[in-house]
Amino acid sequence: MRPFEVVSSTPALHEKFAELWVPWLKGMTGKDPEPEDLRAVGDPEAFYIKSGGALLFALQDGKPTGVVAVKNLGAGVFEFCKLVVLEQARGLGVGRALVEACIGFARDRGGRLLMLQSFRRLEVALGMYERMGFVPMTPPPEMLVLARTEVVMGLALSASAQV
Repeated sequence: MRPFEVVSSTPALHEKFAELWVPWLKGMTGKDPEPEDLRAVGDPEAFYIKSGGALLFALQDGKPTGVVAVKNLGAGVFEFCKLVVLEQARGLGVGRALVEACIGFARDRGGRLLMLQSFRRLEVALGMYERMGFVPMTPPPEMLVLARTEVVMGLALSASAQV
């Protein structure tokens, strides 16, 4: 049994999104969030959930130790964004469980592709994505690629999806 659970966000958890993600971004890249980032973490309900996406948390003893957002880009394309696992929860499978939850979420909604953006410095995460079947891919037109993005990958969710 895992020492954590993955749950859909609640209004009470929404504020934890920025608390987890913004310090992680600054620590990892030394950069401040872009304007789109601030809109997304400031109002995940409007930015992700109302448009058919999700905000998912990993909870350990009821406390958030990881978070990821799923954005519905339309035309059967989803993107998972802003995946963060706190240092004390790394190595427990939290990141993989959150990505698996994103895959399930997108598939359950008829998704054909699940995309992600990342940067090369995240070697452990990139290796995990590759082992899960994600491959380098040209971003679809529905996807807004952020200035800091170095890597775009995708996973075909259906046999008809083009990779």
